[in-house]
Amino acid sequence: MYGPGWERDSPPIAHSRDLYPGYGSVHAIDLIRPERDSGIGVGAIAGAVIGGLIGHQVGEGNGNTAATVIGAAGGALIGHQIEKANQPQGDLFRLTIRMENGAYQTLVQNTDFVDLRIGDRLHIDNGGAVRRY
Repeated sequence: MYGPGWERDSPPIAHSRDLYPGYGSVHAIDLIRPERDSGIGVGAIAGAVIGGLIGHQVGEGNGNTAATVIGAAGGALIGHQIEKANQPQGDLFRLTIRMENGAYQTLVQNTDFVDLRIGDRLHIDNGGAVRRY
């Protein structure tokens, strides 16, 4: 199936969870845009239920119904805002690093990594941190 030397054509890849220390250079930088859910989520539903229960404790008759509806609407709004604030913000970048031994490693970082470009030389230390050299 594979002839001699096939391993040089398809070097092994290590991902950010298992980075190995060593020296290499940036081979590729890819932008990853996390999906942002804009629909009604668990936060809005939970907030509506809790707000409705709290609103139901107020008043009697039509006042009680109005308080329940207002509590549910307010709770849904607050729950949605809390859920939205806890979603990942910003873009991520996947760095593909070609190591000096010919292997490739892939690292996913947020936008605050130091101004890296394709061809920049890097060092990965034992903790998985990437530093220019």
